[in-house]
Amino acid sequence: MKIYRVGGSIRDEILGLDKGDDDFVVVGATEEAFLSRFPGAQRVGKAFPVYIVEGAEYAFARRESKSAPGYRGFDTDSSPAVTLVEDLKRRDLTINAIAQDLETRELIDPWGGRKDIAQKRLRHISDAFAEDPLRLYRVARFAALLPDFTLEDTTLELMRRLVPELDTLSPERVWMECVRALATRAPWRFFTVLRDVGALAVHFPELHALVGLTPGPDYYHEGETDTFDHAMQLLHRLPTADPHLRFAALCHDLGKGLTDPAILPHHYGHDAAGVELVTALCDRLRIPNSFRLAGELAARYHMAAAKLPVMRAGKAVTLLKKLRRFPGGGIAGYFTMIHADSAGKAVDLTPLAPEFERILDIPLPEKYRDLGPKSGEILLNLHAEAFKELREKLMGDNLCPR
Repeated sequence: MKIYRVGGSIRDEILGLDKGDDDFVVVGATEEAFLSRFPGAQRVGKAFPVYIVEGAEYAFARRESKSAPGYRGFDTDSSPAVTLVEDLKRRDLTINAIAQDLETRELIDPWGGRKDIAQKRLRHISDAFAEDPLRLYRVARFAALLPDFTLEDTTLELMRRLVPELDTLSPERVWMECVRALATRAPWRFFTVLRDVGALAVHFPELHALVGLTPGPDYYHEGETDTFDHAMQLLHRLPTADPHLRFAALCHDLGKGLTDPAILPHHYGHDAAGVELVTALCDRLRIPNSFRLAGELAARYHMAAAKLPVMRAGKAVTLLKKLRRFPGGGIAGYFTMIHADSAGKAVDLTPLAPEFERILDIPLPEKYRDLGPKSGEILLNLHAEAFKELREKLMGDNLCPR
């Protein structure tokens, strides 16, 4: 029995990135022999032997042959006769097919992964890449993780061949790749790669509808090629890597895809129209409720929130209460998105977020409690008066112009 460290942790170590969890491959062993050496191991694999030992994953080396459509349509051989090189050959990219001998610490790299890392290149190992549609999303995610790496033209062509099989993927698996991409260095690249290989419309038709669509008047969208590009540039401008905030940015202008062409370049009412599209996207991919809320709040209120300084005080307070629930960083996160959306042209209200929070935390005096709806009206008026005072204090300041 031989055990090798494989995959992502080796890649990240070579790249100088934070190393993730170690994964191992077991070669030349039966399950009985493995369990004799690791009696506490817990099997988690269904199609082939995968065990958890002290939190680390040990997968038996395997060969695969395509037997049906989809990413589960494979016959698997995980017998002791399967070699390490055969196991590495079935992986997606060369940079993910490097192993390390645990005894000698030698790196085994039969497909040139270290050279591709040095040359900053994402390259498939063999034409068997095109047998698994999930690899299209995985490679798009690696493009987002490693934005200075180029994708080989031949790999892009194999990705295009996978598009007809994408609908065999489970919604949960697609979302898993998407949310991982949202946490990478360059999440916009995940979606641009999907666009470039013709895959965006399969699971993200609301985003695909923005391709080629004018984003709006030139003053607000200078240098943007279309509404899809606007969303990608917004992702680029966000100062934090919060995946909820990034998902919200992705969703904020989806309603523009429903605009009547007769009113272009304007998109009147796209904020309200976008909510149903966020809902459709979240339903399709079974996206968790926290992301759903972030996307719906971004679509519905991003236009109104930009007008907060000139809004009627009671209406402003009501809006702030809604934005406080924003999963992408509350009020501060929401105004971070609004400012980035304007490319710095709009007033940045983010520094005022603590003041807005203070206003919303003003308690109802005890004498006005237990009055039913009247108590709510009194509290709203208290908060509105505090908002007016803050606005008066800031009159003439760039944060709150007259």
